[in-house]
Amino acid sequence: MFSNENYLPFATFNDSSIFFKATEVFRYGFLLEDILIENDFIQLYSYHNYYVEIMYGENYDEIRSIEAITVGEALIKYIDLEHFNEAFLDLFAA
Repeated sequence: MFSNENYLPFATFNDSSIFFKATEVFRYGFLLEDILIENDFIQLYSYHNYYVEIMYGENYDEIRSIEAITVGEALIKYIDLEHFNEAFLDLFAA
């Protein structure tokens, strides 16, 4: 059973240093997806009740940024709306 006492709230997470954010995500987060958008390599993690994007530099040798995003932001940015709607309708049709 997971305890919420180890997780940082959304605003506190984004206000923390990049080193502390990396430590938190790699310790308590769950990798969901590796994403390549044009020349940007992004890893998407779930962490507590929100998502975290880690953006890497060229050749993936450095972390450029780590930012928490809301579930709504993740849905808009990473989910194909047409496929989501089809899956949602299939769920209720079953």
